[in-house]
Amino acid sequence: MPQQGPLQWLDGEGWLVLLGGGDVARGETDGVDAQLLSLANLDRPMVVLLSDGAREDADVILEHYILLGGPGGEAFTLAEMTRAELEQPRFLSLLEEAGILYLGGENPLPLVRNLHQTTALARILRGFATLQALTIVGSVAGASALGKWAIGPAPQFLQVQGLGLLHNAVVVPHFTRTEDSVVLRCLSQLGTGLLGLGIPHGTALAFGPQGQVETWGTGQVTAVVSAGGG
Repeated sequence: MPQQGPLQWLDGEGWLVLLGGGDVARGETDGVDAQLLSLANLDRPMVVLLSDGAREDADVILEHYILLGGPGGEAFTLAEMTRAELEQPRFLSLLEEAGILYLGGENPLPLVRNLHQTTALARILRGFATLQALTIVGSVAGASALGKWAIGPAPQFLQVQGLGLLHNAVVVPHFTRTEDSVVLRCLSQLGTGLLGLGIPHGTALAFGPQGQVETWGTGQVTAVVSAGGG
């Protein structure tokens, strides 16, 4: 497992990209998206899976990437798709063929609950780890879901075990400043040595197949290390 400072993440042949948010229609993520497309395998299709929202929302994201020069593909939302459908041969085949997987939405909990301990997640991890070189984009809910813990939206801030591609980190999208983040201010309650990553709009933290750790976009990533127990 690669490591830089206290941060540890899953080793793979593809890129792992954590996006803090932004309106694609207003071009707020264009810098990150262009960088992503310059590194991903565009000979393979893209799969978009949103935790919430309508199918049209997922289609907008797919079309956005196509307009930037990305591949075609298919788009889904868990509001219109069950956990059982994620295990169907057709969807599993899409994951095996994909070059980019975009996990998005606003609430990470449906992503975690529907993917945890599934064949679909196993295919995703295999695609990331092998020469398929699957690039995984976690945007907002997707970024949160990929951490050790996923934190639901306000006001409940429900905590569940994440998908764990980041071994010891909690991701806070829509980040503005530490003082305004309940999750980062209360990080010590989640565990000792845990790393909180605050990622603002239009900004991504990207992990490459040779151990690269890069910040893309217009902002800066804030890292907070938990000192307390939990």
